[in-house]
Amino acid sequence: MLRLMHWLLGLRMVTLMSNREVKNIMVLGCSGGGKSTLTANLAEITRLRAVHLDHYLWLPNWVQRSRKEMQSLVDKEILEDGWITDGNHSASNYNLRVKRANMLIWVDISRWRCLLNIFMRVWKYRGRTRPSMTAGCLERLDMEFLLYVWNFKKTRGTALERLFEVEKQTKHCIRLKTYADINAFEKKMKQDYGQEF
Repeated sequence: MLRLMHWLLGLRMVTLMSNREVKNIMVLGCSGGGKSTLTANLAEITRLRAVHLDHYLWLPNWVQRSRKEMQSLVDKEILEDGWITDGNHSASNYNLRVKRANMLIWVDISRWRCLLNIFMRVWKYRGRTRPSMTAGCLERLDMEFLLYVWNFKKTRGTALERLFEVEKQTKHCIRLKTYADINAFEKKMKQDYGQEF
């Protein structure tokens, strides 16, 4: 019953959208939830630029860029309309992205499923770099990252809920809690862009 309610909620949210007016989209949520995949799919549907923030956070071999350098690189991407950013990264001009976005999407998948997806991702890309990551950053897993995922809802969930509450009056705020929600959302986007009848 709960899954049905989530699915119906997802349908209700997507019917409120006027997708042709969307210029900039932020995709937020826990690692392993499917943000990068959703971003890539939406970029293909809408022809907006996919901006995977991990590309700007990391140099090869998991060397982290300075905050200033990352901000400068992300600025160049988001000051011109027509983007979809994938990632939370408060160091990457978070407030400016929120200000310029007219759609916010929270991929709010359960932490158990996020962890399962991460283990599957590590196995799939073992010894390689996944598409949404900087070249030279081979897929890896450590306890710090697993704890980040496990505690994401507790550490970041309240802030995201507050963000959506504040921004829902002026932006399309969409919270996708299941993969049925995500599939319904993508289907609606395809219909609105004339790709599915």
